[in-house]
Amino acid sequence: MQDYKTDNPFDITLSEDQQMTWDMLRKFAETEMRSQARQAESNGRPSEDLLEKIKGLDLISLIIPEDFGGMGLAQDSVSNALTLEALAYGDLSLAMSISAPLLTAQIILNHGSEDQKSEYLPQLADGSIFNVSLGINNASVAADPYQSSVKANESGDEVILNGAKTGLAFADDAKTFLISATNESGECELYFVNKDQEGIELHAKEFMGLKGMPLSQINFSDCRIKTSQKLGGHNYSLDYKALIDSSRIGMSALALGVCQAVLDYVVPYTNERVAFDEPISNRQSVAFLIADMAIETEALRLMVYKSAALKDLGADFHKQASLTYRFASHHGMKIGTDGVQLLGGHGFTHEHPVELWYRNLRAIGIFEAGAGV
Repeated sequence: MQDYKTDNPFDITLSEDQQMTWDMLRKFAETEMRSQARQAESNGRPSEDLLEKIKGLDLISLIIPEDFGGMGLAQDSVSNALTLEALAYGDLSLAMSISAPLLTAQIILNHGSEDQKSEYLPQLADGSIFNVSLGINNASVAADPYQSSVKANESGDEVILNGAKTGLAFADDAKTFLISATNESGECELYFVNKDQEGIELHAKEFMGLKGMPLSQINFSDCRIKTSQKLGGHNYSLDYKALIDSSRIGMSALALGVCQAVLDYVVPYTNERVAFDEPISNRQSVAFLIADMAIETEALRLMVYKSAALKDLGADFHKQASLTYRFASHHGMKIGTDGVQLLGGHGFTHEHPVELWYRNLRAIGIFEAGAGV
């Protein structure tokens, strides 16, 4: 009989550092974020007190090199996915309030020129995390995600931008926008655009979910910027597909955190809810529905971790990221819907958080970029 023993067995146990970070962020999500989710939704943004606590996690300054005012501690993709999952367990809007600027910092760190790093990374490291607002989400969900709804045409030393982007987080707080645009060669690049430049219109945008953070649409009409404002510099070529794939893993990790929150809420509810002299969880239709939710959540967890691990290994993770994002979009909405259904009439009220989680989960298949690993 063949011996399958190996010195490197398959193991997805968290490292000591990963477990400590997970425990800390999960506790923060439950005690600080979830308790303020409803208030943030009513106000359209997190309270200043909560924002200061979110900034105090130092998740952004952690990855920024010491030369730019940060701590310079490199984070692997799996650890980043764990971070996003833990935060989203509290509330998706509030989790994205830190994941969006974190993704912006990652992009500038990995792809920016030295001058761009020197200009923007110190701002992010010192707590001005909304100074740069990322514009990757296309204005239409039917658009090719690997292309942009903004077009960039070069004219001499200028780039002329036309089109629109939506879902920019904290755009009113920003001084600069980092916008994806497709150039004449059909390649998608990112450009820094100052807020006070001509040819820009900014409009607040309200969505079905994610009401706990301010989101905007930006329109460009013959907006002229310098070629030096291209991310990485004039001659830099960005692997935009890999950027979107990385963001899709991040969005899936956020979905995983919310799905786990729904599951953890409905299990005790159905065990305690009595109808016809017995807990409703005794009914097969209820028990099987919860079992399906648990299976789908665990499947999503393994897909997220595998996608992030492939990226860490330097392997081609495009296919796995796409499958994971598709699974998260479909089953995230299903788990949110089933959670509302299991609560019956209570699922339709603000008394319970499941309807909020359901509305937020609907955003996973719409927002291409709100997080990254």
